[in-house]
Amino acid sequence: MFEKFVTRSCTKVIGILLIVLLTSVMFSSNYTINASAATNCSDITVGQLKGAVFMDPILSKREGGGMFKAPSNYVSESMRHMNMHGMNVVRVPFYWESYHNNPSAFLNELEVVARAAQSNDICVIFDNHHWYTSSYWDIEIPGNSDGRGFPSVVVKSFPMRNGDYEDTAGPFWKAFLSNDFSVGGKKVWEYQADFFSKVVNRVDRFDSVIGYEILNEPHLFSKDQYDDLGNYHTYMAKKIRTDTDKMILFDRETARGFARDPDLEHKIVPFGVSNIVYGPHLYAVPLSGSNSVRQIDNFKEWSRDWGVKIFIGEFSADTQSEIDLYLREFKENGFGWSYYAWKPTTTRGGGNGLYDTSSTSPTTALKELVEAINKVY
Repeated sequence: MFEKFVTRSCTKVIGILLIVLLTSVMFSSNYTINASAATNCSDITVGQLKGAVFMDPILSKREGGGMFKAPSNYVSESMRHMNMHGMNVVRVPFYWESYHNNPSAFLNELEVVARAAQSNDICVIFDNHHWYTSSYWDIEIPGNSDGRGFPSVVVKSFPMRNGDYEDTAGPFWKAFLSNDFSVGGKKVWEYQADFFSKVVNRVDRFDSVIGYEILNEPHLFSKDQYDDLGNYHTYMAKKIRTDTDKMILFDRETARGFARDPDLEHKIVPFGVSNIVYGPHLYAVPLSGSNSVRQIDNFKEWSRDWGVKIFIGEFSADTQSEIDLYLREFKENGFGWSYYAWKPTTTRGGGNGLYDTSSTSPTTALKELVEAINKVY
């Protein structure tokens, strides 16, 4: 009798302890973790992609050195946590000048990211990124991080003018988009395509890698450069297609000194290449009747007219209601998306920081994003 009593008591105690343990795990924070099912990146559609722009310290290093600090397990731990939070894609910026800082470290890091993503059911889009063109000119951009992207060997023939970005970068972009100069005995587009081929050939074997972005936010300084940008996109897309059959993304232009013209947007579409995705950025909350909603309507129309899918490469929100609205619009219209940005340090410029680890609390933006994912998806 005593043995039965002890057995029943122990069973009750164990049951209570299990309940307490599960409760503490579920409510250790004020948001819910979405333990999503395994992701098959070869089958997932563009409209099902939801995630973040993942900033990597080695892939975003300035040519002369200097990068943000991150824990030694930053990549694998981040991929694990993004999966736990219901995300299934990362858009990973890489900077051409980072390759020139240390080619072997750069190429190895591409593999580190692709492998960690694959181990955590995360799909990867590698994004050929620039931010204010290059670090070579060392121009201070008020309120933003320093420029980086194109290596010195590409921009050094275009000297800094008046300490001003527009005066300095304008001549470079005019020449670059018209393929009007050479580097190392090759036209600059071919020179860049050779670099891009190194990236694709290093990581294309990973099932986690689903695509490549030609160039983040190309800068246009006049309306007559829309045609040049389209020619550049077409050239690069065809070159990338010789190395991979995975999707190729092209980004919307950033207009410098004039208003972006939606009526000319069709000119920038890569021509004669299959499996193309349009990847515009949207940093305006889609409130009813707003310009942001008109942009979304344009994206839908262009998707039909051009025969492409839409992946919102960057966006950000400041409140829970804003992020809820973004995600509802994206889901309703079949857009994939990546929030800017996942990084262990404060972001500068547009965007809000997403980050957490097993030993640190999630950022406010991450809490709000996870809550919105759980509401909308």
